Amino acid sequence: MDNAFSNLADRRSAGWEHLLALALYAAATLAFTWPLALHLTTAIPGDGFDGWQNYWNLWWLKQALVERVTNPLFTDLLYHPTGVSLYFHTLNPFNGVATLPVQLAFGLIPAYNVVVLISWVLGGYGMFLLVRWMIGQRAQGRRDEFPSPRRRDAEAPQEKTALRLIGFAAPFAAGLIYTLSPFHMAHLLGHMQVMSLQWMPFYILALLRSLRLAQAGRPWLQAALWAGFFLILTGLCDWYFVLYLFLFTAVAALWHWLAPPGRPSVRRLFVALAPPVVAGLLFALGLSFWLIPMMVEALQFRFMVRPSSDLYILSASVMDFLIPNRLHTLFRPESFAWPGNQIAPVSERTIAIGYTALALAAAALALRVRKAAFWGVMALFFFALALGPQIHLGDITWETIPEAALQGEELTSWTPYGVLNQWIPFMRISRSVSRFAVMVQLCVAVLAGLGLWRLLSRMRNRTFRCGVGSLLIAAVLFEYWVAPYPLSPPDTPPWYHDLAADPDPRAVLNLPMNYDRPGYLLYQTVHNKPLTVAYISRDDPRTLTERTPVLQHFRHLGPDIIEVDPAAVAQTVFTDLEIGAVVLDRYKMPGGKERAYTEALAAAIFEGQAPVYEDERITAYKVSPAIHPTPYLMLGALDWGALQEEGALPVSHFAGAPRRDPRATSAVRRGGDASLPQPRDDDACGRRRWRCYDVGCGHRDGGRSARRSGGGAAHRPCARSANPSADAADSD
Repeated sequence: MDNAFSNLADRRSAGWEHLLALALYAAATLAFTWPLALHLTTAIPGDGFDGWQNYWNLWWLKQALVERVTNPLFTDLLYHPTGVSLYFHTLNPFNGVATLPVQLAFGLIPAYNVVVLISWVLGGYGMFLLVRWMIGQRAQGRRDEFPSPRRRDAEAPQEKTALRLIGFAAPFAAGLIYTLSPFHMAHLLGHMQVMSLQWMPFYILALLRSLRLAQAGRPWLQAALWAGFFLILTGLCDWYFVLYLFLFTAVAALWHWLAPPGRPSVRRLFVALAPPVVAGLLFALGLSFWLIPMMVEALQFRFMVRPSSDLYILSASVMDFLIPNRLHTLFRPESFAWPGNQIAPVSERTIAIGYTALALAAAALALRVRKAAFWGVMALFFFALALGPQIHLGDITWETIPEAALQGEELTSWTPYGVLNQWIPFMRISRSVSRFAVMVQLCVAVLAGLGLWRLLSRMRNRTFRCGVGSLLIAAVLFEYWVAPYPLSPPDTPPWYHDLAADPDPRAVLNLPMNYDRPGYLLYQTVHNKPLTVAYISRDDPRTLTERTPVLQHFRHLGPDIIEVDPAAVAQTVFTDLEIGAVVLDRYKMPGGKERAYTEALAAAIFEGQAPVYEDERITAYKVSPAIHPTPYLMLGALDWGALQEEGALPVSHFAGAPRRDPRATSAVRRGGDASLPQPRDDDACGRRRWRCYDVGCGHRDGGRSARRSGGGAAHRPCARSANPSADAADSD
């Protein structure tokens, strides 16, 4: 690895030090994820929820690139028959492509676990290289501030060996603080894109080296190109991290322009901007196939923008950084209720920095280590951003969230995050604000490595120096300890293996579907049939889940705004949507209305028909094509608000849009009712030509909303609707 980008690392270092660092990070990863090492082929780490979505991501990339040879950023295997784009889905294709040989040779579970090893080992190693480079620089004005591990003076051989050991131990400790951090271990619960944080230290190392070379008047282009390459790898893992690195780059360029020695000038500004611009252009060119469609969709639609309440719910509190590790083996699960954010998922509020890391970072600042101020400012900058649109020193609860935000209003905020959120294009698409904490952890890790180096280099007693270094590293490991880590073996019902052998190519409708469940994606990797309802990071209203009768009923556990007997039209709807099997999974609906309504409606739809399979967990029905199609209405795709209730009637507000989208129509089977409007032909789903009726089809409606009952429509004045898309998954 050192030879692959020798200009970014210390070429004078012995190769064994790099191999040793990689081996130790691998051992630490296996220890912290224990007992995963015993189940590398039978289980994945995590809570068995979002992990299966990322498991599906690996499978889909193999399907797209090997089996189908098609565009992996669109799939017709989800939300069949319309399919859905994956532009705003957390696909993290780097992991799928990098582990494709493992998947082809050994299967999906080993491929998933190799991603874990890659992310943790390279995350630590990237930080090791970054801090090693920082330490290896010659200090200007103070020769001994960063002693070189292989100084060419007349030092005693024993002292030279000691300095090399310090030069290894400090960067190695920084890598542990970064890759084993509570933030990283928390997202191992299922967020593969977030746990793939390994490329950020590599990018920062390349960027800072290019800036340093440009300042010195030396060739910098190669280092800037490396920065662009690592930024591309970052984008292929997580767009959140790209945003963070752009912000880091902006502050770094400003720092190099304004910081002494010298005075700000046009020439210094050019020197500070040239390397980042080159890196950014390479990134934009390399990922243009993805960036351009994303920008086009973001300019046309709003479904990828989550409600403003998410920004408050998923922000960090100051206490979240300062309390001990919430996932620590000795403290969980009681630690989940410790001070800080009380309403976000545990994975989003486990961001403790660690007291040993903070102490070492403070030592670097107190001992005035060169460049420590830069990293201190960066840490404070991202710390302020992680606090979100509202600063909380203690608990974040539902009572502390502004009522207007809970109602969907966009509020003006003058916190650092709020200001940047208004200024930076497309930043509003992100929603998990507390994830800025990863940059705080990164900056603190660098500071801690510099602080440990400075402390150890001041000590003259070799035994004492070795003992202090070992004790501090042990303290870091103790603070971050999370083993045994939860594992999730696949729980696919055996019947899906039989379904895989069925030649019927039609789709599977999994029930319940009142909210999206990633387990159905796991099952698809076994049966290989299209899914009518699925689970992606940003719900797309152009799919049929909340537009079509029967699906609407299962979704809302009751009627939508178009009154229809779902049992009467179900066979026609299932035929139109090419559904071949309907499967009820009782393990996923333990009780209450969810189970009562879903089972009752399924029983009414399949009255008099025996299931093709039934056991204590699932009941599966085969769908026969409709012989006498029944007309029905569908909602248009765009501009419908969330389903609400006013009295006994379901109501949805419709805010007209100036655009017209051919998919934003309402369709009825051929052979329609004469009382319905005159139909027009339209390729509504891109697969077949249906007879379509304009029922909330995206045309301008004068800002009115529609309450529809029995297919009729009554208009009344109303406020403009909130975001029409349904709640998105928690996987972004």
